[in-house]
Amino acid sequence: MTAEHSNENPHSYDDGLAYGDEDEDTHLAVVGMACRFPGATTPEEFWDNVVSGTDGVRTLTADELREWGDDPERLTDPRYVRRHGVVENIGDFDPAFFGVSGRDAELLNPQHRIFLECAWEALERAGYDPRAVPGTTGLYAGAGRNGYATVIRNRTDRFSGVDDLTLSLANDPEHLCTRVSYTLGLTGPSVAVMTACSTSLVAVHEASRALLAGECDTALAGGVTLRAPLSGYWHREGGTMSADGYCRTFSQDARGIVAGDGAGVVVLRRLRDALDDGDHIHAVIRGSAVNNDGHDRAGYTAPGVRGQSEVIRRAHLAAGVSPDDISYIEAHGTGTPVGDPIEVTALTEAFGGAAHGGEGTVALGSVKTNIGHTDTAAGIAGLIKTVLALEDGTLPATLHFTGPNPRIDFAATPFQVVTQARKWETGRLPRRAGVSSFGIGGTNAHVVLEEAPLPAPAAATPAPAEQLLVLSARTPTALDAMAERLSQHLSRHPELPLDAVARTLQLGRHTFAHRRHVVCADHAQARAALAAPAAAAHTGERPVTFSLPGRGARHAAAVGSLYATVPAFRTAVDACLQALPAATARDISGLLGTDDTGRPGTAPDAAPAPVAAAVHLTVEYALARTLMDWGVTPANVTGHGHGAPTAASIAGALPIADALAIALAAPRGADALRDAVGAATWRTPDVPWTNPATGAPVTAGEAADPAFWTALLETGTQRPDDGPLPDTAGRLHLEIGTDPQGGGPLTALLDAVGRAWQNGATVDWSRLHTGTDRRRVPLPTYPFERQHHLVRPEPRPAATAAPDTSDAAPAAQDAGDTTLLGLFQQVLGTADDVTDPDFFEHGGDSLAAVELVALIEERFAVAMSLEDVFEHPTASGLARVVDGLRAAAGTAPEAGHHHDARGES
Repeated sequence: MTAEHSNENPHSYDDGLAYGDEDEDTHLAVVGMACRFPGATTPEEFWDNVVSGTDGVRTLTADELREWGDDPERLTDPRYVRRHGVVENIGDFDPAFFGVSGRDAELLNPQHRIFLECAWEALERAGYDPRAVPGTTGLYAGAGRNGYATVIRNRTDRFSGVDDLTLSLANDPEHLCTRVSYTLGLTGPSVAVMTACSTSLVAVHEASRALLAGECDTALAGGVTLRAPLSGYWHREGGTMSADGYCRTFSQDARGIVAGDGAGVVVLRRLRDALDDGDHIHAVIRGSAVNNDGHDRAGYTAPGVRGQSEVIRRAHLAAGVSPDDISYIEAHGTGTPVGDPIEVTALTEAFGGAAHGGEGTVALGSVKTNIGHTDTAAGIAGLIKTVLALEDGTLPATLHFTGPNPRIDFAATPFQVVTQARKWETGRLPRRAGVSSFGIGGTNAHVVLEEAPLPAPAAATPAPAEQLLVLSARTPTALDAMAERLSQHLSRHPELPLDAVARTLQLGRHTFAHRRHVVCADHAQARAALAAPAAAAHTGERPVTFSLPGRGARHAAAVGSLYATVPAFRTAVDACLQALPAATARDISGLLGTDDTGRPGTAPDAAPAPVAAAVHLTVEYALARTLMDWGVTPANVTGHGHGAPTAASIAGALPIADALAIALAAPRGADALRDAVGAATWRTPDVPWTNPATGAPVTAGEAADPAFWTALLETGTQRPDDGPLPDTAGRLHLEIGTDPQGGGPLTALLDAVGRAWQNGATVDWSRLHTGTDRRRVPLPTYPFERQHHLVRPEPRPAATAAPDTSDAAPAAQDAGDTTLLGLFQQVLGTADDVTDPDFFEHGGDSLAAVELVALIEERFAVAMSLEDVFEHPTASGLARVVDGLRAAAGTAPEAGHHHDARGES
């Protein structure tokens, strides 16, 4: 965050905005993010690449293209561009983690797999158990189309019995969201969004509307596009695709679009809820808008100035900001010579023209220069980049900019392309930015972001130094990897409050069978413990035995802080003090440091024996009751020495007042003990109360026998592990009040609850955190144990090179299936033996469809729309469309009539 923020109000800024004002109810918080982009598997890696100016688009190797069935002869054609923004290892997946068989994992489209992983990671990064998010969780997202289903269909050697329904469920975009909702148990709206390139930013808008309407309490939003089969693309002069595979947004040498793969998910919550629940807020969404260009543009695939300008104005209105408040725009910025000037013109109109603030007052950038155009994931890529820029206070560079596009007069605009990363300086705080995404077909989206408010100040009562870190995984190897990841993260982030780390791990992670726990007081202790070999953890629930050894007084001097910070402990201590004679209660309260004098407690070594005995009982009773309040329920209770009456009371066999009377009487002699036992009110235990000498339940007769008590109270040095306890095999023994790490009572408590949880007990973690500080912090996500589950085409002989259409005469061409198939092959690299391919099932997406439309228009001199490709995606279907258009036209339209209107989205 920035030093310029006001320190008086943790949720306020110098410009007077204070969260808590009435307009706060319309704001959303970005509380979690996950992504896969070229060269990056986490938001941190993505930001490192963006801020360092890394271009993630790379040249595809001949070998990897051949693996996907590409024609080797095509690879030498100078018109075939082998550049693509590749998300690596898209076939790697952990099916067992998500309950998927290996065969089903191979059938499942890589887009669905990676998006599922991102959804899980985004919720974990937000600090929530993905399978137990409080309230109702919605999901809005979209996927591109690729040809993976066709690859599966053609591999009859491996999938002979797969029907069309199975392929549809595993591959079609409409099943993306509902599959995630089913897998994670999300019960809010689960809506597939599809608006071509603007899909994922429209998804953010729709998720925001659902949150504000109360349809869900948490929402995930995003998108994914992965090219499978992987391929390059055909370039033609004047087309929309880059001739050399570089994206040069707003630059004088911009030559077109470069495709890329990507996936991104954000977790959104209402801002007030996020503040109340201690969420880590990466940024604030102040408002958003969506519209369509309608007919006010040169063609179906062409962008429109009016629509883009209007959606930005509407987003400003929804956000309650003026253009003067915005200091950065993450543009759609595809790098086309015509589309970029249209976008800047629309921005200038929305910002009030050149008069706005002066030249260069608003920074301008596009992430497409880093990763390519990721189609349905493009909007979420721009949003995540901008959120990270706000969080870091840095404006990253737009790559490959050598000078302004000659069609853009930047001097007449308030915008300036960021060509070198720099600190985000602005005279108006908080920093605010706009993110644009425009889809082929005219659906435009714009989101107004604001940097996050400063976190709430630390609680007046600081958290105890000792904290309990818990880790769990499906397998021991994943558990080890998790511990290593956390250790490295703590090393990189020494500023993280240890109590927030503990709280996030306890409340924000799903619990699996293999578990370990660490009690530590600082980062160094945590890293050392995480680096040590993990003790073998029991993978099933073990019944817990509470063993009261009667040594609670060793912690007496340190009880004061526990009394002050743990409500359950304080309640139990107060119950004991109220049951004692007033003078004795005062003495014990002074020894424990609970008498409100501010004095620390003292060891009761010199105290009278009855007082020392009462201290033992009080401390152990309070420790045991605290464990029970935290959810650790004993299957039986045992005790010896001073712990014997404590065990009876914990079991419910004896009221606490009578237990204290027996403890006080025992040091006074046999007669006093006989009177105390005789006066006690004995009950049937709620929890089995076990004789530590025999392991058998204590009978009513034994409980009422003073001799029985004399024997128990005289075995003060006996440990339960030393006795026979024949009926407790397989139980977990928790010695209450004994700390194996040599710390105080809180260390003993945390170790006990950690051991219980590690051995299968269910713990109510919310009961451990009853103070006002509820912060969650981003931590490493689950270490998926991925295996390769990607199916590729069968090797085939090299196909003939794509036909040369550069000198074809439009009027002389026949729109037969064979000709259209040749154009399919030119754009997609479709195999010769596929008689009538579906364009989208063979790797086509909206960007490739633009190229196909351009080729068809050039070849046949018809005005075809992109919608025709979506409605008739086969070669035969498009041939019929072309024939119909030519017949309806009667004469060929003017050559080049649609040249500048195509595919600038």
